[in-house]
Amino acid sequence: MAIVLDPNEAAINRGIKTVGIGKKGSKSLTSQLALEIVEDLKSGKVSDAARGAFFAGLTAKGIEPQEEILEQAFFPGVLKEPAQLLKAVTADAPEFVQWVCIQLLQGHSLDSHTAYDLGKFLFSDEPGDAARGWIASFLRVRYESDDEYEGLLQAIDDTLDDNFKSPAPKGDPIIQIAEPFDGVDHSYMITPLIGRALQLQGYRVAHQVGRNSGPKLDMNLWDIAQALGQKPAAGNSDLASDKPAFGWFFQQSMMSKALDRWVDIRRQIIKRPFLATIERFVNPLKADILIASAFHPPYGEKMMTISERAGFKGIIIVRNGIEGTIAFPLLREVKLLISVRQNDGSFKRDELIIENSPGVDVEEMIEGPKASDNANLIQNYVKMGLSGNVHFDLRVKSTCEGLKQAICSHFKHA
Repeated sequence: MAIVLDPNEAAINRGIKTVGIGKKGSKSLTSQLALEIVEDLKSGKVSDAARGAFFAGLTAKGIEPQEEILEQAFFPGVLKEPAQLLKAVTADAPEFVQWVCIQLLQGHSLDSHTAYDLGKFLFSDEPGDAARGWIASFLRVRYESDDEYEGLLQAIDDTLDDNFKSPAPKGDPIIQIAEPFDGVDHSYMITPLIGRALQLQGYRVAHQVGRNSGPKLDMNLWDIAQALGQKPAAGNSDLASDKPAFGWFFQQSMMSKALDRWVDIRRQIIKRPFLATIERFVNPLKADILIASAFHPPYGEKMMTISERAGFKGIIIVRNGIEGTIAFPLLREVKLLISVRQNDGSFKRDELIIENSPGVDVEEMIEGPKASDNANLIQNYVKMGLSGNVHFDLRVKSTCEGLKQAICSHFKHA
């Protein structure tokens, strides 16, 4: 499939979108684009993080003859020696981090301890954003291992503010809902109403939210929550109060300044890095159940494993949701991947396939959805039981019923 690029975008952005897609999708640069990137590198127009991400993707892909002009940004012959190119790109990073980059370059996976040490650097304010871009891109291109995710997640936990490290107040079991942080750009989100329904079933619901790191930038769950007048949780102790209508919203920038800093780095490196997956498993409340989504098939099982290692007792991963969210589509079946921790500490996995009765002929397709409009639909639904949007109402019904079925059939509380 051909890659369509916007000629008005910065050359480095177009370069990353060409060489940094992944194992199967990366393409070679045209000689013209390669020359544009050289000129921008020489003139200092390229951020360190973007430079690292670009050369990681280029190296992982393999360098073609028409791309060799890029060595003009460094010194002759550098592109023929990947280790030398890496050293030139990541020169301001600590020696340990450069060693890790070499390990990744040579195709090695990191054990959880090394990944944890790497995470301590990634989420610090030490110099080395080019190395951060390189590592994020390289991990993405060759897919992260379970041990790497586990170590990185432990490093993230260390960065949490003290208000989000205290034990959760006693009360109803806690469900954590974690939607993709870049939200949607062709549909309306129903997640606050899912939280409302689950709380009526006797749970406390906490939503993981944060600033939008892209690549979708229309609206995310936090934008909608703000349009609904919701405030971010100040800490775990907030759960001692009465349940808010839609649950509590745990805002990333409140929980971890180090994690929030990565939003800006991610906007520079363009392609979704490991954080797009792992940020949804940050578990400050030590919640009982996680509900999250996985659009691409290989990530379903991987997300189950990460969730189990992150301390959740029960896990529901929605496969094939609308735009990668937990909302059910109306015209295709949904697969729920379910995992329940047993008394001996092991996990029992199951799958639940839900066939929808659509009631519509086409799926919803909204161009440029707005958080304010989405909030109005939610408020109408709360007041009248109908939003005024047939697709929206059917999706709320099918998703809430499907998740209730999964919870009641697999988790003791229900």
